[in-house]
Amino acid sequence: MAYPQLAVGQAASDLRYRFQWNAPIRLSPHDPDTLYHASQFVHRSTDAGQSWQTISPDLSRNDPGKQGYAGGPITWDNTGVEVYGTVFAFEESPHQPGLLWAGTDDGRVHISRDDGESWNEITPRSMPEWGQVNMIELSAHDAGRAFLAVTRYRDDDFKPYVFRTDDFGAGWSLLTSGRNGIPEDHFVRVVREDPVRRGLLYAGTEFGLYVSFDDGAAWQPLQLNLPVSPVTDLAVKHGDLVVATQGRSFWILDDLGPLHELQAGAPAGAAHLFQPRTAYRFGGGGRPGGPAGENPPAGAMIRYWLAEEGSSEAGEDHVELTLEILDGDHVLRTFSSHSEEERAPNPFARFLPEPSGPRKLPVEAGLNQWVWDLRLADAKIEQDAVLWGRARGPRVPPGSYTVRLKMGDWSAERSVEVAGDPRLDTTLADWDAQYDLATKLWRDLSESHRALARLRDARSQVADLATRLEEAGRGEGVAEMAEAVRNRLTAIEERLHQTRSESGQDVLNFPPRLDNQILTLLGIVGGSEARPTEGAAARYRDLRRELDELLAELENVFDSELAAFNDLVSSKDVPPVLAPSG
Repeated sequence: MAYPQLAVGQAASDLRYRFQWNAPIRLSPHDPDTLYHASQFVHRSTDAGQSWQTISPDLSRNDPGKQGYAGGPITWDNTGVEVYGTVFAFEESPHQPGLLWAGTDDGRVHISRDDGESWNEITPRSMPEWGQVNMIELSAHDAGRAFLAVTRYRDDDFKPYVFRTDDFGAGWSLLTSGRNGIPEDHFVRVVREDPVRRGLLYAGTEFGLYVSFDDGAAWQPLQLNLPVSPVTDLAVKHGDLVVATQGRSFWILDDLGPLHELQAGAPAGAAHLFQPRTAYRFGGGGRPGGPAGENPPAGAMIRYWLAEEGSSEAGEDHVELTLEILDGDHVLRTFSSHSEEERAPNPFARFLPEPSGPRKLPVEAGLNQWVWDLRLADAKIEQDAVLWGRARGPRVPPGSYTVRLKMGDWSAERSVEVAGDPRLDTTLADWDAQYDLATKLWRDLSESHRALARLRDARSQVADLATRLEEAGRGEGVAEMAEAVRNRLTAIEERLHQTRSESGQDVLNFPPRLDNQILTLLGIVGGSEARPTEGAAARYRDLRRELDELLAELENVFDSELAAFNDLVSSKDVPPVLAPSG
């Protein structure tokens, strides 16, 4: 094959090889050293383009009347895109090496079943004249099964044309009548079949996206929040649908799993819980900011369908929807449509706002989505506490978990697999060790703030009683003892928590206390995908020892000084201070 002539400034009839601007280039799915390219012929190279072999005759209609100069009368417009009578779509079968399919921009379709030695025309009988075979989709399910997306809008024909064959092109079915879901003026540029579910088809049209659950017998919109724009290409990759538009960038529909389960209509019953796909432990979910696109949420996407809109208000007449995450029989986390899960304070909310989205389970009629971030709930932190960092729950290790959705008498369960980042060599034993230590720190942090709450409650009661007795003229000796008790409790509080901090940045001014030391180590242990270091384990033992000492000291205050204070108050016929239970 000679070096291809430039099409700029020349009529197509002057070219030995009519290469169109959008001429297909394909690597063989069976041999990465085999490269295909197409003019009006199919060409093949096995030496990275150093040499080419022409393996087909002219597969186009080769009409000389459509190979002249384009444009005029003032100036011609020969840039290459105007070249006509070319192979516009080409694919090699993923099932059989040497099974080749080719479609032209002037309405012909050919197949070779012997690696290009011979070609047979298989053009559909109902192919519109001069129809452009815009794309050929070869089914992942059967070697003889293929789809054509044909356009003819340049001839003022905006009808949708999608064809299917199940017998290597011996027979074709037209899947778009203009009355079975895709409007008669929404011409189709691309069609793809789902590689998991046979007969689940996606069609990209000039005005958006459509889906068929029954092999093209009927179509329905799959627009969702996709801007109304021409869809020029589609690809199914890793269970997602990737959408290329003309003028509105790339879009991705995350997780086609629900579509694999759906039939042509809605699910039966009051609700349906879809099978979640594998969730991977890695960061970077959501929108990273700046001009970059939005990543899928970090965590397990849990989708469910409701026949009717539910209520987000608690009450006797409102049925609650709950979602539980279980490890075996142990409930790790619970979400509800009636109440928001309590979150630890975020001192950096001004700079790192909370994730957007619902705080309660959505209960809209139709499809709903909830994302489990693969963590336990936030640690229980005093709401006015100021800490350096947010006390998030530990991430669970890789393994199999259960999702349970409940509404009234109805319930359903699905398993969800959590996997580690496949790029790492972290072992399950490493993740288990991380989870074990992180969970201990998480519980210790909650325990420290339960102690803080008890301490503050008792101190408030002491101050209130002392004030009331003083005002009643019965406070002899009470004020002094109350002050001593309060001073003891405050001394423990100031070792447990930095009371002088008023913002997240105050850690730069006031040393963090025990609770923040625990939180910091929790962040270090859980902030990587590795086994905790020996230093982290040693530091945990130090912190646990210090916490035990403070808790023991607090109980001693309750058992001695506070008990003595209560005895004094009781002698004055006033109810004593009740130390809050742990």
